[in-house]
Amino acid sequence: MTDFNDSDTQNRLQSYLTVHLKKDELSLPESEQVDALHKKKRNKWIQLAVNIAAILFFGYSFYFDITQLSQTFFIIILAVFAINVGLIFYQKNQIDELLEYLQWKIQHEN
Repeated sequence: MTDFNDSDTQNRLQSYLTVHLKKDELSLPESEQVDALHKKKRNKWIQLAVNIAAILFFGYSFYFDITQLSQTFFIIILAVFAINVGLIFYQKNQIDELLEYLQWKIQHEN
């Protein structure tokens, strides 16, 4: 569990907010920022699914010799998509932490 009372944690999470939300969304109240982050989280799941589907597609086509790609090119494609999946998953975890933080902030303001 994250200590949201810590000023360094709050500064880090505020910087995450500026990364994940647009300028006009940052000026909204926290409850509407939560809604915007839920939309971002849903989009991250879609991006993850597309990237995993691409990995499976290229893997299947390479394994069954459907494609004429060389092994080096295939490994590069898989590496790029695997790194992309890792980065998207990391962003999804940041959004989850931001959602917890905003809900904590809403509870402690009331």
